[in-house]
Amino acid sequence: MPPDFDRDRFADCLHTAALGRDLRYVRETTSTMDLARAAAAEGAPHGAIILAEMQTAGRGRRGRGFFSPPGGSLYVTLILRPSREGYGRLPLAVPLAVCRACEAEGVDARIKWPNDIWAGARKLCGMLIDAGTGPDGLVACAGIGINVNADPTADPALRDTATSLSRELGREVAREPLLARVCDEIEAALDAPGAELAAAYRERSLVLGRRIVVEEAEAAYEARALDIAPDGALVVERDGGERLTVLAADVSVRPEA
Repeated sequence: MPPDFDRDRFADCLHTAALGRDLRYVRETTSTMDLARAAAAEGAPHGAIILAEMQTAGRGRRGRGFFSPPGGSLYVTLILRPSREGYGRLPLAVPLAVCRACEAEGVDARIKWPNDIWAGARKLCGMLIDAGTGPDGLVACAGIGINVNADPTADPALRDTATSLSRELGREVAREPLLARVCDEIEAALDAPGAELAAAYRERSLVLGRRIVVEEAEAAYEARALDIAPDGALVVERDGGERLTVLAADVSVRPEA
């Protein structure tokens, strides 16, 4: 088994004012999102983090499971109490921050809209952002699962579609500076101009300019991905020239001809 997460090393790597300063560590839980929601309701401060070594019922977008085995990966949920301006930046800020942190380790990471991180043709990280209004104002729980050193392909369903930082780099990756960089990047992104965030997100997009399949609740259709809006929405063009703004959907990239 890999060593436990070193909280002192993590604190030494942080450069934030708030994010990560309140770290709540558990070895095992159903989902860090469950713990974070409860902690937020009890008044946990902006920037508090729930971190688990493994999850027995990790969740992804649209109610899907997220395979969360032990072995040195990062399964965390951040509690965020942003300004109204920062709240609107979350769909861009969180995936961009994680992508930048993975880039800093040496991986050519890309964002697969809306917020998965891929390396090549394999998924490296998944995210889920739950946001709403509580008695103390706006609150969001940003769940992030990064395959760091654990092997996601141990799940037969992920054998051909998932990867990890250690697999991509051929070495183990220290989790403490990685998570600290995620916190640093998110805090900076929440204060950055929206146009700047959107431009940086576009540069790292896996889908822009490519033909995709958009799967919405009521239908699926092919289109070309044209742009990322300042609020994180995906702008697409269907065959025939109709342009649509997609707020919530799954997308898959069509192979290039």
